[in-house]
Formats: sequence, structure tokens, C-alpha cells
Amino acid sequence: MNKIIIIILTILALNSCEDPIPTDYVPQNYLEAALLVGQPIDDIVLMRSQPINALFDYEKSLIRDAEVIITGDDKEFKLQIDPTGIRGYYSKEDYRIKGNTRYNIEVRMPDGSRITGSTLTPDTVFWVRDLPEYIQYPIDTVKKESKDTIIWDGIPTPIDESGIVSGGYWGVSVKALDTLEYGIYLDNVPNREKNRRLFRANANPDNDWRYKELTRWVILPSFKTPVVWNYFKWYGLHEIAIYNMDNNYLKWYLQRFVQSEFDPNLSTVEGNGIGVFGSMNAIRDTFFLIKNQP
Repeated sequence: MNKIIIIILTILALNSCEDPIPTDYVPQNYLEAALLVGQPIDDIVLMRSQPINALFDYEKSLIRDAEVIITGDDKEFKLQIDPTGIRGYYSKEDYRIKGNTRYNIEVRMPDGSRITGSTLTPDTVFWVRDLPEYIQYPIDTVKKESKDTIIWDGIPTPIDESGIVSGGYWGVSVKALDTLEYGIYLDNVPNREKNRRLFRANANPDNDWRYKELTRWVILPSFKTPVVWNYFKWYGLHEIAIYNMDNNYLKWYLQRFVQSEFDPNLSTVEGNGIGVFGSMNAIRDTFFLIKNQP
């Protein structure tokens, strides 16, 4: 028994002489940039990753002293930084992103390293069937049959210069524009009736915070969709947008909302960092979701 104890103590002593397991976290630069056709250059976010064993601090993660340049359409845009961090990097110039145009980004870090990326902005999207002005939420909340179908069309963006397309995946977002007022939008008898949330029998009270997120996103592999009733959180005035996304943004979206984590192997930028530089083209319309009961 004494020999066994001596052997164990010897092993522990030898192990204690080894170098400690390295625990120092090596941060990575992360770029999140998307250009929207018809809109100015805005909201380009540059961050430094943080260890998962510490509380995430958004303000500390922002990189505010880099030089960010976007070129395309025979122009060069040197971006400004929003000190508050809300807008990220943006252009002060009165310029709107064009469709079917190649744009490049170059981020020059303070240490001299660089991050680069390129995107070809997608083609136009258009409505095949106009959106109804009013959509009635089913009175029968059990069956919830859907008779309204949204149809659009467009040319999916090629994955690369070879012309191979991404398979026709479209982004769809629905946003509640007014969670307070309801009656003022009624054409027949405008009144002061207030808006309210949709009631779901199996709703978890701990998830009430989700109602504060006014926009919901989904990816669809087709040019049309019926109205999905469970997609809504509020009644009243809504905006719907259909996005034609380049392959870079599509990769980022699938990681962000499906995997819920970023895979460095699917990064669409090069150099001293990971992230996305993509683009989208969108159409928008509004509709009013009528309550199933007053």
C-alpha cells in the first residue's frame, strides 16, 4: 500500500512540473457588411471576437480605428465611423448602391493587416401577384386555412463568375410597423382601437421578450408562399420584403439563423479576419392584418 501511495505522489509531482494548459484566448477580427441595392452604404460593422468564458461587451468589441474603403461603379468611398457604434462604418456621400454591379471592400487595420472581400449585387425582384391591402387572420384559430398567396419573381444571383446560380433561395421578412395603434388604419370606420399581440395557447411566458423583436426572417427555396399565420406576433400594419441575396449573404444568413454560430470555413472575406461582405436587392409592400375578433 505504501508503495502504491508513493507511486501516485510521484506521478502527481511530475505532472505538476509540466507547463500549464494554455488558456489565453486569441481574438479574431470579424467583419459584417451587406450592401442593399437602392440604399446608401451604411451599417458596416467591424468587431473583435471575445472569449466565451467572459461576459460579452459590445462596446469593447467594436473596432473604431480602422480604415474602411469600398470601391465599385468606378467610384471609391472612404467610410466614416459612428462613435456611438449604432451605425458602424458608413458613407457620407449621397450615393445609392446599384444592382448588377461589382463592389469590393478593403479594411486596413491599425497593425497594417488587411481584410478584403467582393460582392456582385443581385438583380431586381418584382411582384407577380400584388399583395392584398387587408389580410384577415382566420376566425377559426384551430384550422387556420390560408387562401392568400404571395408570388414574386426575379433572377437568382450567380454563385460565381461561371454563372451557376444559388438555386433560387429568397429571403422574406415581415415587420410589425405599429404595435400600438390599430383603428386609425381602418378605411371603413377609423377609430381609436388599440393593437394587440396574437394569442397562442401554448405560448411560454418566459418568451414574452420575443414580441419586442418586430421583424421575422425566413429563407424560401421558391417564388411564392401562402400566408403563414404562426409567423405573426402582432395584428395591424405590417411591411413585407422579398430579398434576392448574393451567395455571400446567403451563407451568412444560414449560419446566423440556422446554425446559430459562425463557421470560419464559410467566411466570405480574406486576410486578417473572418466574416461576410454580401449584398441584397429587395422589394417591399405593406398590408394590414385584421384581428380574428375585436
